[in-house]
Parts: sequence; C-alpha cells; structure tokens
Amino acid sequence: MLENRANQFLERYREIEEWVADNLNVQDMKELEQMPRYHSIRSNLAFCRTLRNLLSHRDWSKGGQDLVVVTDAALKQVNTLYYTLNPQTLMRLAIPKSRIFAPSWTDSVLSAMRVMTRNDYSYVPVMDGFSVEGVFSAKVVMRYLADGSGNAISDDLTFQDLKPYLSEQQGEWRKYDFLSADATLEDASRMFQASRDRRHRPDVLFITDNGRQDGKLLAMITPQNIVGV
Repeated sequence: MLENRANQFLERYREIEEWVADNLNVQDMKELEQMPRYHSIRSNLAFCRTLRNLLSHRDWSKGGQDLVVVTDAALKQVNTLYYTLNPQTLMRLAIPKSRIFAPSWTDSVLSAMRVMTRNDYSYVPVMDGFSVEGVFSAKVVMRYLADGSGNAISDDLTFQDLKPYLSEQQGEWRKYDFLSADATLEDASRMFQASRDRRHRPDVLFITDNGRQDGKLLAMITPQNIVGV
C-alpha cells in the first residue's frame, strides 16, 4: 500500500516534469519556484519537488518505506499541482452522452422515475434531438403536484405534460447549468461553488459543444465526479 502510493506520486511527478519541459522549456523544476507567474503555488512546487527527491533516493529493500511515507494528502497535493500547471478539459472525467439516461417529451414520467430510482439519479435531461430542452428532478414533480388539485403521477403522464415546469418556470429554481467542452476542472469547481446561496448552486453541469443549452449535449458532470481530483 505504501509503495503503491509512492509509485503513484512519482508517476504523477514525472508527468509534471515532462509537461514542464515540453511546454515551458524548463528542465530544472526548481526554476519554476522563482518564476513570478507561479509564485502562488511556490510552496506546493517546493513540497512536491522535495518529496520526489526523497522518494527517488529511498531504498525499499532496506526499510526506506519507514522513512518516507506518501499520504493521501500528498497525492492530492501532486495532483493539484499537475492540474494547476496543466489544466485538463472536463471530458476526461465527465459522464459521456452515451451513458446518460435522457428521456424525450413523449416518454412516460413514471417509467423514467423508476429508472432514476434504480440508478440513484437525481437529475436527467429531457432531450429533443441533440439538445437539452429541460431537466427533470423530484422538484419538478413537487411543483406539478402542488399547482393543481387534480394533478397526479399516472402511467400515461408524459414529459410533455410537465413541459412548463421543465422550461420557463424552472429558471428561478433550477439546479443545473451548462459549460463548453474545453472547460477545465477549475471552471467546473468554480461553478459548483460560485453561489453562496445553496438554492441556486448547480448540482449538475451539462457539457455542450457551445457551452449553452441550445448546443449539442456531449456529457454531464456532478461534484462527485471531481471530488479528490
């Protein structure tokens, strides 16, 4: 276990060194700590460089694992450094369109709810062609039931019947947003944390080719997908 974490750390640090050499033309990682543009991450650069040197010179066969221990926090530090220097698009971590459950307007609401319950889905996009026309959640059902004394969730209820709650009216209380395919982890994290009011903080982000709702849906991502990255 200890050796595995050490190897993970060294492999990630090697990737950082390669990226720095290829993109910044810097061969000595210590040089980065002196660059003004990286002043804000100077302490993390120094920490990871020092730990890397210790790990590279330790001898596991002679009990080196007892002298240098790589913790989960250290792995998080080197990963943070990697993504800070080399921002990645979200597509690597996001759920691709092929794996997204996306009903259409003519589909049964009750059938969709059964699928959501079995798979623990909180939100599903309602699609028309390639675009997201609405996002269905339990709150849509509650609004629908609360707005009419005769409303009920029956087998013949379709998403078309809930369209007002999936489009215009949802703007005030929606918990989703859109971003483009070239967005980074930092962009997504910023959006998930942007609002201090939890009622308006998105629970899911849909990735489209133009970063808007009218774009082609490519993937989706939740805070759980990026925890610990």
